[in-house]
Amino acid sequence: MSGIKGVVILTRFDFIENSYGKDALKAFQTKVQPGGGHLLRQPVVISKDYPESILKTIDEQMLSDFFNNEIQAFRSLGHWNAENVLPKYFQIYLDNKDTVGFLEQMVRMRPILIGLGEMHISAFAPRSYGIRISYGQPYLESVKLSELGFLEKGLLLCGAEHVNCSELDASDVAIEYQLDWD
Repeated sequence: MSGIKGVVILTRFDFIENSYGKDALKAFQTKVQPGGGHLLRQPVVISKDYPESILKTIDEQMLSDFFNNEIQAFRSLGHWNAENVLPKYFQIYLDNKDTVGFLEQMVRMRPILIGLGEMHISAFAPRSYGIRISYGQPYLESVKLSELGFLEKGLLLCGAEHVNCSELDASDVAIEYQLDWD
């Protein structure tokens, strides 16, 4: 997963600060950069590519410090990210309650917001879409879950109701979902 965008790292830091406070964020950053290390040189730039190893370190520490070692909590992180990122990059789809437009824009924005891999969508029915994400190399479970949570919450924010997600296929480098909604 080389080439993870800085915005992914920053949204994790924003989540910690907003959920647990500035002191918790400072303590967390000290843990992922012991001794003032060079893991992350400040400031983190939203569009800069960072190595996957940095995100892995951050996610492992988040899992331990904030998520009680419950990996599924990263799906909730994706929900939180959607609530905070969609108004910045997807406002027209929120205003117009345009679920399909949101998914189509996500395909276009993914290289800017996440960086690694590719996303493709396929319409099965008017409110049923296939999503294929190819990471191009083995992916972190935390990344998969937070991205899925982002898509689910994004659909809800754009007017969908009762979003249901089914995993259709998965390999170590790609995942396919079916997202249905009312």
